[in-house]
Amino acid sequence: MKKIIVSAAALALVATAGVASAETYGSIGVQNSKTSKSDSSLNSINARAGYKITPHFGLEGEATVGTNSDSNATGKYKQTHRLGAYAVGYLPVTENIELIGRAGVSNTRLKRPEGVNMVENGNAFDYGVGAQYKVNDTYAVRGDYTRSEYREKHGDSDTVSLNLVRKF
Repeated sequence: MKKIIVSAAALALVATAGVASAETYGSIGVQNSKTSKSDSSLNSINARAGYKITPHFGLEGEATVGTNSDSNATGKYKQTHRLGAYAVGYLPVTENIELIGRAGVSNTRLKRPEGVNMVENGNAFDYGVGAQYKVNDTYAVRGDYTRSEYREKHGDSDTVSLNLVRKF
């Protein structure tokens, strides 16, 4: 599954390489994930690259790196990385505001206590919503919420992110 996620993200990036239009974008931001099984609150930095194929549909790849650790009764947890690939839908509300919906797959790795396996680690189905405010023709600010449901009863997580988007 990890190979599929990496391949899909690479395909999305390769498909947009060399295309110089306002439809190609990249972003960097911060996010916080609340997890169910490990009962932790984990922060990370994310980077996204995407391509808006039509005004209402696009593809997006995401990579994150954890920035903090959190502890509970079973021990200390830290996100090492997360990779994801998403289909993204856009709904313009005004000239400067659009609503966003996305669905896809991700792979998350947690540094976790020895012997703890059934936590938010591995492959997940992700879906979420958000909004984007266009500051000018080049930059936008985006906030979104993503729900990750991990396979094999490994729990779920709720992630909120805030990103600065640059269109190319």
